[in-house]
Amino acid sequence: MRLQQLRDLLAVVSHGGYRAAARALDVSQAGLTKSLAKLEEEHEIVLIERTSQGIALTAAGEEFVSYARAVLQEADRAEAWLNRARRPAPKQVKVGASVEPSLRLVPSVLKDFRNAFPKTTIHLTQRSSNELVAAVLDNRLDFAVMRLPQDLMSDDLHIQPLYSTSAAILARRGHPLSHATSVSELVDSHWIVVGDPSRPGHQDESIQELFLQHHLGRPRFAAVSDSVFGAISMLIESDCVARLPAQLLRHPLTQGNLIEIAVREQSNLAYQVGIVSKAARRLSPEAAQLVAMLRSFARLTGVFDQEGVSRA
Repeated sequence: MRLQQLRDLLAVVSHGGYRAAARALDVSQAGLTKSLAKLEEEHEIVLIERTSQGIALTAAGEEFVSYARAVLQEADRAEAWLNRARRPAPKQVKVGASVEPSLRLVPSVLKDFRNAFPKTTIHLTQRSSNELVAAVLDNRLDFAVMRLPQDLMSDDLHIQPLYSTSAAILARRGHPLSHATSVSELVDSHWIVVGDPSRPGHQDESIQELFLQHHLGRPRFAAVSDSVFGAISMLIESDCVARLPAQLLRHPLTQGNLIEIAVREQSNLAYQVGIVSKAARRLSPEAAQLVAMLRSFARLTGVFDQEGVSRA
């Protein structure tokens, strides 16, 4: 018994005769007849009878057809699996980004990367710095472009500083505390941060640092959003505040809707953005090229540290 004989049998049954089945299969009627006759002869069984009205399945044929259909369905699944296995797996680069580089740095190199690797997909995850470091160490991300915490220390990480930037305390236009000049005036405010909502307590470390440095206790967190624009939407519709990249004040989607609360404790604070990858993991050619593009863009537009270093 061969698979083709089973296909021939089902074709004759579904098309109601040898002639129509031969046309559908683009084979000769004589060849189709011979194929089924050989199947019946080999197993000493009659599956199809000719009648004055055409063809009809015998009782044995009715039962056998159900098995033939099941066999062919499994054969088709197996063939589809083999075809998928033969094709190369889709290429992808898994990148993590904290808020600031996800607004400017990563989008700026996307077009050039797509031109160089049109068949490679970038999977972008936006999280806080601590969450991104954990994902890099767990191999869930190829690398992260992120705010570099001051205490980032690990022999397992390769760290490449890119440029310095600043944050700002942002609120909606017309906020009642828009003229505040000290962070102490914001002690009762409710803060919105960007992070992983499924991990309560892992909020933006930069806000906590600002409060603890000036002995103001712990900030009140109103919401954790997994996207910066989700956080912005909540800011615009509430009296909450957020510590976000200053460049959001000039972003086309937010310009005119957000203002900076210019507290003096914030004015001289800056932080570094850099690329963090796992020291023991070799990047794919696509991931390595994306890193090179990010470094090149940062060199042209930011305060770039020429030497990528591994901090221990």
